[in-house]
Amino acid sequence: MMNIQTYKLAWHFYQQERHLTHQRFMHWTQGILMGFIVTLSLTSQSIQNYLENNLANLLGADLVISQQQVLNESQQRALINMSEKMVLTQNLITTLTHNGKWQRTMLKAVASDYPLEGELLTTASLDEAPEFSLTGPESGEIWLDPRLLSSLSVTIGETLTIADQAFLVTKILLHEPDRLMEGHNVDMRALINRNDLSHINVPQDIINHRYLFALGPKQSEQILEWQKLHLPAAQVRHKQGAHPLALFWKRTENFIGLASIILFFMAAIAIEQLTRIQMQKEQYFSAVCMSLGASKITGMQISILKWCFRFLIMLPFVLLFSAFSHWLLVDWLSSTLNDLNWQWHMGLALQSAMAVGALFLIFQLPVWASLKKSSVAQLVTNTQRKVSYWISIFSAMVVLASIAFAYSDNGLLTSMVLLAMLISVLLILVTSWLGLSLGEKFTQGFSGLMPFALFMMKQRLVGKSTQILGVGLCAFLLLFTLMLMKDLGNTMSAYKRQHDGNLMVSQATQHQMQFIQAWAAEHDIDIRQRKPFIYAKLTEVNGQHLSQFSDKPSDSMATFQRSIRLHWADNIPTNNRVVDGQWWPKDTKNWQQISIEQEVMTDLGLSLGDLMTFSVGSQSVEFTIVASHAFKPGAGSITFWVQMPSYALAYLQAPQYNMASLELAETQFSLLGDLWQQHPSLRMVSLKEMTARFDAMLSMITHVISGFAVLIIILASIVILASITSLEDKEKKKNAIIMSFGFDKSTCLKLNIIEWIVTGAIAAIGSISGTYVAGLLIYQSQFSLTYKPDFLWLGVTLFVILLSVTLLGIAASKNSLSSSVRQLMAEQ
Repeated sequence: MMNIQTYKLAWHFYQQERHLTHQRFMHWTQGILMGFIVTLSLTSQSIQNYLENNLANLLGADLVISQQQVLNESQQRALINMSEKMVLTQNLITTLTHNGKWQRTMLKAVASDYPLEGELLTTASLDEAPEFSLTGPESGEIWLDPRLLSSLSVTIGETLTIADQAFLVTKILLHEPDRLMEGHNVDMRALINRNDLSHINVPQDIINHRYLFALGPKQSEQILEWQKLHLPAAQVRHKQGAHPLALFWKRTENFIGLASIILFFMAAIAIEQLTRIQMQKEQYFSAVCMSLGASKITGMQISILKWCFRFLIMLPFVLLFSAFSHWLLVDWLSSTLNDLNWQWHMGLALQSAMAVGALFLIFQLPVWASLKKSSVAQLVTNTQRKVSYWISIFSAMVVLASIAFAYSDNGLLTSMVLLAMLISVLLILVTSWLGLSLGEKFTQGFSGLMPFALFMMKQRLVGKSTQILGVGLCAFLLLFTLMLMKDLGNTMSAYKRQHDGNLMVSQATQHQMQFIQAWAAEHDIDIRQRKPFIYAKLTEVNGQHLSQFSDKPSDSMATFQRSIRLHWADNIPTNNRVVDGQWWPKDTKNWQQISIEQEVMTDLGLSLGDLMTFSVGSQSVEFTIVASHAFKPGAGSITFWVQMPSYALAYLQAPQYNMASLELAETQFSLLGDLWQQHPSLRMVSLKEMTARFDAMLSMITHVISGFAVLIIILASIVILASITSLEDKEKKKNAIIMSFGFDKSTCLKLNIIEWIVTGAIAAIGSISGTYVAGLLIYQSQFSLTYKPDFLWLGVTLFVILLSVTLLGIAASKNSLSSSVRQLMAEQ
């Protein structure tokens, strides 16, 4: 047991040491990491709370069943008997046109019994206050949301024509109580009377039917059990379930948390540098204690208490910083998630802080392990007994593994992040070792400052490598996000224009496709590709219901929650290659076999021979996975996750659709208005719009990563400063020895400048090489394309890194230039 004197001594020495340079750097490093994790946890919790509240208030019912098919009479009768009330809404994606303008729109058709629950808000003018509407539009009326009204330049009282059917714009649609079912869909909205839907040219099989239910006690569980048996392919949402975006945001949190491995890796570099100084001071203090009659245990107890004091004193500042950062993030996200409010969760904040504190404790283990080797003899010999280097390595690996385990929800994602980081680290280390070794070797026969500087850097290879690694990782992250993503956008746009044209048809019925072909021939428009498909909904994997198969956040699983496009091909498509298994022979009669996209196989943990049950139309069909395929460039970008033999069409009763790509002249885009007027449900998107969507996504990613990069830059600076602090005494001796040979301080300064220029150059070359290799891997694995970087960006980046590192290094090394020959003689 520790007595009160031990606590007093620990507090006294903590007060003395907390202003030391290496302790300040340690506080900054730990504070940044703890603040990052606490802020991430708080923001995630606020979003999840918002989604739960959103689910309760924006579902518009107690339970909603959504599917493409209309319920038959027996199904409707069964559901009515199990509920208090049932309301039907019909939804479809259309393109509305007006005076040469067009806009993609989510069109909803409702009857007089809508809304079931909640508030339907409308207004006759944006200048007027919202009003509650007790029912939807009358027959012949249409309500448009404000964005759609502005986009089409329509005013209240004007007529909007859809497939030659005139609708009078009577109100502005402000809020729908069942808006939640759209998830994160940002399509513009329009509302019409359900009786009018049959008057416009809309194929019945593309209409999504939503059945809203008001339920009594325990009726929800009854309907859910019934749905699993009778409507396994239907999408179901209820107030006791999960929000449609819950897994999406959990995946986002996990990805950012997983990316924080980079932060902890850089922190490990800085802490390893600072630990050298701390070990020496702690061992010396322990030796002093033992010389006064105290035991080793007492020295270790005081060291542990000092660490606890540092953590507890730092905690309030971290919580304040996290609260402010959390508020900034919530304010930024509120533009996307309306009504998202800042909420403080003290319990979660402390829990996250303690979890990070446990990781810091692991980092501290080498210091405490070193105290076992301290002795009174160190006071006489003035030597430090170093703890095994492998203990520090093991501690760092345990911390990184803990982060990976805590945030990993997907083996593929985790391995890709860790592999990218490992490759960049190895490249930077190899570049630094080769650069310093070869530089020193090739300049051995020359005299001057440069050969001498390289010789001295080679003697301190480990210390210099850590500086280079910190700077290189910082530059790698910035290059990877800001430059690589920019190049990706340019490359994808160019590829799509070359192979896909500038207009993509994402869904067209057989009748619409025939019309497009005749329309294209009439106007001399080139159809680059055309591929047919049917819609299918995955319901079971190996006999297990999809909801029970996996509950981990997954992009593939999120997509399979909806109907996917199922393509058929007897031969391997020209833009695909077989990765594993064997493609079926032409004219095969064994139609219940499929090929799955390789990345989807990996993401879901599927293997050849697994059974997947799909709901196609009103049929439930089981397929066996016999092959996996991947994208191959050179023949267009329209590809499909799931493909089957064409012989399957003889057994599947489902409407067929088409995807296609066309090349239009600029003057021909004005013809699209007439095309959409005749076929409003035809789904098309231009290359310009796709590029704009990609740029918007890139902009959001850049904002997030730029904020993340700020932490990287701070940690990189701490790595440099920590390495300078740990080597400061040796640097002073080196400069004093140089001056003892008759050189002045300007010579030492020149050597210092050369060292930092070389450090920056090697770090820049390593980070650029890492970015280039990462680019090659991503382009090849994801798009099978060749990565062609912007070399002007590379040149500018090299110069900026060189300048920044050199200036920071020289400024931080100023203290080491204050040494003198007299100090050297005094130490001897």
